[in-house]
Amino acid sequence: MKLGTIGSGAIVDNMFHAIKDIDGIEVEAVYSRNLDKAKEFAAKHQVKKYYDNLDDLFADDSIDTIYIATPNTLHYPQAKKALEAGKNVVLEKPFTTTLEQAKDLFETAEDNGVMIFEAITNIHTPNFGLLKDNLEMAGPLKNVMLNFSQYSSRYDRYRKKEISNAFNPEFDGGALTDINIYNIHLANGLFGKPEHITYYPNLGFNGVDTSGILIMEYPDFTVTAIGAKDCSADYEFLLEGEDGTFKISKASSGVMAQVDFIPVKKDKDDEDIRISIEQGPHMSYEFMDFLVALNENDQEMYQKYKKETLDAMEMLMEAKKFRDKKAAARLNA
Repeated sequence: MKLGTIGSGAIVDNMFHAIKDIDGIEVEAVYSRNLDKAKEFAAKHQVKKYYDNLDDLFADDSIDTIYIATPNTLHYPQAKKALEAGKNVVLEKPFTTTLEQAKDLFETAEDNGVMIFEAITNIHTPNFGLLKDNLEMAGPLKNVMLNFSQYSSRYDRYRKKEISNAFNPEFDGGALTDINIYNIHLANGLFGKPEHITYYPNLGFNGVDTSGILIMEYPDFTVTAIGAKDCSADYEFLLEGEDGTFKISKASSGVMAQVDFIPVKKDKDDEDIRISIEQGPHMSYEFMDFLVALNENDQEMYQKYKKETLDAMEMLMEAKKFRDKKAAARLNA
């Protein structure tokens, strides 16, 4: 995989760290709208080439895959252009702003003989796989509670009414798309799509959801998913069943750092059962999976990831209806 990157935020720095020890992945070039910034970012990560023109980046024959980590509303047009140039694409979450855009990108990829993947970390981690493989230990599930509350580094500025992209509705910012999307993928990856979705957003002064509670109703249990950028809490996720509870802790639902099983019936001296392993950089696993899919042209794997993205997009769009309705009422009041 010969990468060209679009974006220069913290998530791209994390990507460089995650892939540095993966054989078969190299970054050939970086892009920024500002040439000096592109040059500086390239030097920081010891990349030889840098661009401030997307057409030049997409025309670079040494690059076969574009990694896109830009504001949400730019995902679709940039990915579309890259696919049409014959490049594979790794597109940061949330995949697109609409389901129609997501479907169009997959169709464009097929038309051009390339692949496109959503960079959503949790469903690619070993600990997610271990949780899914052992889920039956809990017996019939009754309650699932996911809480990814992370006080944003940009929220202090927002409280002063300084709006960054992450809190700008015009860029599809907010807690649902930035934070709760991890919980959506986690629930969808474990249980599939729910029967009903309801979203209760907490809105800021400009109508963006700074936090919110997402309710996903399944036939026999309910998932309550909190996503917050305006407050913080210890990362802990509980999957409660008749025979025991899975506790996911030590990191966000994007990382899945530690998974323990707590049986309902145990002696006082019994310890929790550690299901998880010690993982490496959480972003590395998605890139290793994408590399396999590309190198082996693994269509079964590719179609699996495609379905997961489209299912999650359907869930996201349903939640957005509640967000947008409340925002419209607030702003028109």
